[in-house]
Amino acid sequence: MPASKNMNLPKCWSQRLWWLFLVLGLFCAYFVLRGFVLGYWTFIGLLGLFLAAFASAGHYLGTYIDRHKRTEGGLRRQERRLEKSLYKWLRRVLRRKGNRLEAAVQRRLEDRISRLGELLADKNSSRADLLAERRHAEMFIEEHLLQFKKSPTREYIESIGVAVIIALMLRAFVIEAFQIPSGSMIPTLRVGDHIFVNKMSYGIRIPLLPLKIFGKRIPAVSFDWSMPKRGDVIVFITPENEEEDYIKRVVAVAGDTIEVKNGMVAINGSMLPVERGRPFVYDDLDEDGAFRGRVATKRFEETMNDGGQRKHDILRRSCTSYRDCLGVALPECDLKTGDCVPIESGCEQETGLCNQANFGPLKVPDNHVFCMGDNRDNSRDSRVWGPVPMEFIKGRAIFIWWSYREDQVRWERMFTAIR
Repeated sequence: MPASKNMNLPKCWSQRLWWLFLVLGLFCAYFVLRGFVLGYWTFIGLLGLFLAAFASAGHYLGTYIDRHKRTEGGLRRQERRLEKSLYKWLRRVLRRKGNRLEAAVQRRLEDRISRLGELLADKNSSRADLLAERRHAEMFIEEHLLQFKKSPTREYIESIGVAVIIALMLRAFVIEAFQIPSGSMIPTLRVGDHIFVNKMSYGIRIPLLPLKIFGKRIPAVSFDWSMPKRGDVIVFITPENEEEDYIKRVVAVAGDTIEVKNGMVAINGSMLPVERGRPFVYDDLDEDGAFRGRVATKRFEETMNDGGQRKHDILRRSCTSYRDCLGVALPECDLKTGDCVPIESGCEQETGLCNQANFGPLKVPDNHVFCMGDNRDNSRDSRVWGPVPMEFIKGRAIFIWWSYREDQVRWERMFTAIR
């Protein structure tokens, strides 16, 4: 039966429902706001209102339950949990600080621990007995053990410190967030996509390496238990500039021979199957999200066979005249097909854009992978700086968790798996 609402009852549901409703508010905000075109600050303001409203609702509902709907059995279980926590703390003080206590205080502490232990061992002990004994123990602490009790400020700082350490460890070894700064992986990834990367997909890397100290280079070190597969989208340190992270798709793995013929990729002598393209236009943005122009391409579906048929989309530059091909170092246009026709392999030094004329054949060395961008005519990749060593790979991209560019939240891209 419900406990009396006049009793001074400990908090329980007000704390639990606060967190539960906060998470519920996040989900509701996502499903409601995704139906609107919102700017960044409008989105932040509305999200804050949702979270505040749901968190307040959870707090008030939990407070009502605590005051009017708590049962005697539930209160007794909570009291036992509080008693058990206090019992453990007193035992820890006796074990670690007992030699610093006066003999009389130490005996009283042992007696208090013994009484708490007996009540906890008795499954039939009433809540009133448990509450009375806990209050006696708290009075004893205030009188004799206050110097061993952490202040609220210290507990708060320690909690934050532990959370920060856990977050840093997770970021260093388990999962890390990255932002897409360029269009080299369109249509799979767009400028402004924020992704999570599983850093344990292939092994463990020692963080912060490679680096230079006093002019001496310390190489990257990793402990790998598996190799990337063809078609995986990975984040890695580029061999060309070891201070930058790139994201590309694995096209060939160790032992494969890769070759590009007339813009088509061949692995071990077999051309990758590609379905005929359809028109695709995208907005070209710089790293700050500023609009640079619209780019006309064709979207193809490429298939890789690596223990199964893995399909993903790629882009090739399309054209109606030779002028459309000038921006990607492809100076000719096939008017019959509408494709930019590569004349020779190479890259523009100013833009870093590379054509995909003829490359290779190249055999990928052991413990290396060959990577290319899905936006094949707008990607600086392994065709320029060679295969990527395994110790440079940070992890496999798994899904997009946030996407914002051109003053809009792109809801359709959020929480989508990376194909």
